[in-house]
Amino acid sequence: MTKDDDKILDWRSTGRRKARRELFKSYEEFKCWGIPEMGIECGATSIEPPKDAPSWFDDIWPEEMRVLDYSLQADHKDKDWRNNELDNLCWRCAVCHKKADSRSAPGEAQESVEFW
Repeated sequence: MTKDDDKILDWRSTGRRKARRELFKSYEEFKCWGIPEMGIECGATSIEPPKDAPSWFDDIWPEEMRVLDYSLQADHKDKDWRNNELDNLCWRCAVCHKKADSRSAPGEAQESVEFW
């Protein structure tokens, strides 16, 4: 913990920022991953670059499907916002993110649902 940890009001937002940084560092293409398990291929991306985009952002921002008026969200596939391993992260639009989250109960990791 750092000296400012006591000032953090929402640790989930900190996890999302870390996830975005990891996805940017990996040069993961900035388009919605969809929900492959459900056969949903989205591919949408934002019309404008995100505010936190790195200087080389154009290299990972596809020109096709620039239809969203908001930025993509970093999603934790296992729903653990502390797990910022690259294989656990993907870009999702708000619609796909909500659909993916609805596959599990609130507070329940996605992987435990797959067992049922």
